[in-house]
Amino acid sequence: MPETRRRVVRNHTDEILNYFGKCKSCGYPARAESYRRIYDTGEIETVVIAHCGLPCGWSDQVLPTTMTGPAARLV
Repeated sequence: MPETRRRVVRNHTDEILNYFGKCKSCGYPARAESYRRIYDTGEIETVVIAHCGLPCGWSDQVLPTTMTGPAARLV
């Protein structure tokens, strides 16, 4: 079966303003962003990446840890 290649047709990034996770390396409060890729096949892929608020260099894919529910999300 031939491999089907998909191309990214659109990228979208949203800062998660109510993210309250901590850096896994130094424990300092982290910030997070949601990255959404839309492919030419119609598939949508979303990941949340957190970054340390200090320059320790840590970043990783995380589950969103928020203090408010989805109804409070600003669009």
